[in-house]
Amino acid sequence: MTEPAALPAAPSPAAPADPGAFKRHFARCLAEHGRFSHAAHLHLAWLLLEEGPALAALAQFDAGLRALADASGQPEKYNATLTTAYFFLLLERRQAGQSWETFAEQHADLLDWEQRQNFLGAFYDEDTLRSEAARRHFLMPRCPDAGP
Repeated sequence: MTEPAALPAAPSPAAPADPGAFKRHFARCLAEHGRFSHAAHLHLAWLLLEEGPALAALAQFDAGLRALADASGQPEKYNATLTTAYFFLLLERRQAGQSWETFAEQHADLLDWEQRQNFLGAFYDEDTLRSEAARRHFLMPRCPDAGP
């Protein structure tokens, strides 16, 4: 009996194209925004999406933000649920060929941290978003009609 031929390995959709991309883009966003604000976080995610597939960009974004929070001695600042939810909100609104500047102008509401309840309130209550579980790993959103 012969063994079936091995299939060639497919490139991983989550394999980062450039391991230094997070640090490079973080420095750029910090310089352009003056501080690492909510808008700067989303700009960084945008830049990572420009360089590779969404899952690879999310993996870099997640790992980079976790490392940054740990290095600053504030690991509690990282929130996996907020990071992932906003990443996918950005991805949903992003259009091919659109510049960051155009996106930021057209979606200023998404870049305004104070409006987070407008985006996430139907899916998460504030206690859930502040929870240790939400900080540690992504929590699935609830169905908007399901209640708390």
